Amino acid sequence: MLPLGHLAFAYLWYAVYAAVGTHRLPTRLALIPLAIGSQFPDLIDKPLAYLGILTYGRSLAHSLFAFTLCTLTLWWLTRSLHGRWTAETLFERLRVVTPAAFAIGYLSHLVGDTYRFLLAGDLWSARFLLYPLFSVPETPADDIAPWIRLFQIYQEMGTHPQLNVIVLAIVVFVGLRLRAYWKGRMPTMDDSPDLQ
Repeated sequence: MLPLGHLAFAYLWYAVYAAVGTHRLPTRLALIPLAIGSQFPDLIDKPLAYLGILTYGRSLAHSLFAFTLCTLTLWWLTRSLHGRWTAETLFERLRVVTPAAFAIGYLSHLVGDTYRFLLAGDLWSARFLLYPLFSVPETPADDIAPWIRLFQIYQEMGTHPQLNVIVLAIVVFVGLRLRAYWKGRMPTMDDSPDLQ
């Protein structure tokens, strides 16, 4: 998946989590750690592969071990900051939503990079999930700077391979916002005039 595809895919996952887990509309503040988590593995691995530190653009941060370490560390850090701010401050609200939003974004990235392999039964191609237990290949694409590759890809959005996921995420986002808006504007039983 490409960055916008990862972001859209993560948002869809988070919308389901919010609907099932919290039964509330996904908070806009959670979109920050969600977006960071959805890009995190590529922000680490792609530049390190380009610089020659890693041999493959899906290795270190694309590993389930790195996912576990990063999410547990973030959870511990946010727990250690508990009580530092009052409940209504921006920092406290961000602290509360960050662990789950980041973890969902990160995990959705890993699923987005492996679902085709896993559905096809090609577990060997998804071996980067267990890096460093399994070696990863070297790829010639890592010789191209990641930012140059993205510039080339995003010159023509109409050919974006995950355009359907991006459009779906936009529709869900707008639909949820409109639903919340109209729900807030509809009169309740207490607001209606007496029918006596």
